[in-house]
Amino acid sequence: MSYEIDLSNQVALITGSGKGIGAEIASVLASAGATVIINDIMDEEMCIETLNNISQIGPNPYYIKCDISNEDDVKSMIETVKEKFGRLDIIVNNAVISVNSGASYDKMFAVNVKGAAYVTENSYTLLKESKGKIVNIVSASVFMGRTESKEYVSTKAGVYGLSMFYAKHYAKDGIRVNAVAPAVVVTDLMIKRYGSKEAILEHYTDKMPLGRVGYPKDTANVVLFLVSHMSDMLTGEVLFVDGGRMHIGHNI
Repeated sequence: MSYEIDLSNQVALITGSGKGIGAEIASVLASAGATVIINDIMDEEMCIETLNNISQIGPNPYYIKCDISNEDDVKSMIETVKEKFGRLDIIVNNAVISVNSGASYDKMFAVNVKGAAYVTENSYTLLKESKGKIVNIVSASVFMGRTESKEYVSTKAGVYGLSMFYAKHYAKDGIRVNAVAPAVVVTDLMIKRYGSKEAILEHYTDKMPLGRVGYPKDTANVVLFLVSHMSDMLTGEVLFVDGGRMHIGHNI
């Protein structure tokens, strides 16, 4: 019996996938055979570079620029997906305005929470047809309170709440909804925040029960599991990608 994960002929939309964790998720899903749709509102040149990189890995990646905080934009994006591909099997709600962005509370809520809701609800018909999978990227800080930004942690908590809501209401349609909660992940944004990768490692390594921090690939691999047949009996779950910090690392 083979346990290889094969996403061939499946279409996956990953929001906020121009760089960082989102780009890595798109890359990993593409490597499993999925046709991935890159979505971001950030620098178009950067998104095209990500698209070109993924085109070396998986079949026919596509890029759609969309402001997910604008529902009309989202409706247009999903209509483009329908016209271009005729189906949608996977959504990863990853787009986020993060800590220390300088954005207002209202803007963070509009992107982090409303954006995830807009994408999910406007994709419902396509996901019902495919018995699709939704993965929402939340944060371990929601459950530990370990962040200096009430705006970030409360909006990520909102995405967790949406995950449970949609899991309950979409289960009857065969749509699975789960959440992934990373903790410390080395990204360009984190490096900018701390000044260097070395500073991140120095600050966090001893605080992680597994003795290391996370990288985008760690999160992407868990997303791959959740959108695959390997997790067909999972919905309404949150998986912590945190090196044990949530459950066994409180006193470290």
